[in-house]
Amino acid sequence: MKLKVGQILTDIALRKLAAGEKRIEIWDAKIPGFGVRVSTSGTKSFVLVYRFRGQPRRLTLGRYPLLSLADARELATAVLRNAKLGIDPEAGQQAPPTAHQFDAAVADFVETHCRRHNRPSTAGETERNLRVHFVSRWGRRDIREITRADVHAVLDSIVMAGTPSAANHALASVRKLFNWAIERSLLETSPCSHVQRPAKVSSRDRVLTEKELASIYSCAKAAGYPFGSVVELLVLTGQRRGEVTGMQWGDLDFDKRLWTIPGDRTKNSVTHTVPLSTVAIELIRSLPKISDKLVFPSIGEEGRTISGFSKAKGRLDACSGVAGWTLHDLRRTLATELARAGTSPHVIERILNHKSGILGGVAGVYNRFGYLPEMRAALELWGDRVSMLVAEHPRL
Repeated sequence: MKLKVGQILTDIALRKLAAGEKRIEIWDAKIPGFGVRVSTSGTKSFVLVYRFRGQPRRLTLGRYPLLSLADARELATAVLRNAKLGIDPEAGQQAPPTAHQFDAAVADFVETHCRRHNRPSTAGETERNLRVHFVSRWGRRDIREITRADVHAVLDSIVMAGTPSAANHALASVRKLFNWAIERSLLETSPCSHVQRPAKVSSRDRVLTEKELASIYSCAKAAGYPFGSVVELLVLTGQRRGEVTGMQWGDLDFDKRLWTIPGDRTKNSVTHTVPLSTVAIELIRSLPKISDKLVFPSIGEEGRTISGFSKAKGRLDACSGVAGWTLHDLRRTLATELARAGTSPHVIERILNHKSGILGGVAGVYNRFGYLPEMRAALELWGDRVSMLVAEHPRL
């Protein structure tokens, strides 16, 4: 493919460029003097022709596609700006993107490690932590130059913002990145070495009272689809938030009143079948079918589930009058109340899809009985109990 001089370069056009009998150069209409050179062997290199202190200069910026078109344009703009300011571009040339650039390392880590070895939700959360807290600050810095002090500075800022738990999660994500970089020979040592968690980790033991649960459930019901409906299902099923928001229509058997969660969407990677109580199945049947696949799809981001729980939870707190609770407390409350009602521990563990405890170890391997009838009976009683509590207790 041959381009006319003055045509704006695009990635599609660059990919279609083929080698000829002679070396060719195509110039971009967007940035003066910027173009691409194609050798007789087919190698494509970005070049820039400019003047510095009245003298013509020619600079090779890097090869395509190792250097992207967007990065090449950015680099060319920087060279032209420096030349205009009297700074010799050849003396202080900005290096093209390399694997040692922090942002490039993050992109490679997410693509080659997280998306291959982690569940989609885990990979997404790791990428979000890295980009929001670290790429936003370190950008193109050489990963080898990042120090322990740099890590502490980021973590301290997160703690100062009033989110110490987020600082813990951020540290876990960046530590995994640096350990991966050591394996890939990008680093010799990790700047996260000897860095302690910014916030004390303590196991939660919050169990909601009957009045608190009734108030939260009532407000969730009033809020409706999608966030309110998610909270209702969290209360009724005891499953994790990511499992409920990731619910798919294909996971549901309405005739048998079963919800099967595939192993790639459970925390322990074990496929889990949840009997649905009468209250839960009626709730699900009432939900709008906005997506053919997802029960709770994101609006505006096709293929993704809903997000934005912080604001929704804030509205729920204000409505219910209950403070200091988390969505995960709903799961603990269900387990506690089932135990109080006399449900056997192994049935509760099966409902929660726990691999530890009574169903852990050898027992978990050899005990293949699903306890579906016992699980169904317990969750049916729980659904009735929630309905009764909502009727007995008005909002706080």
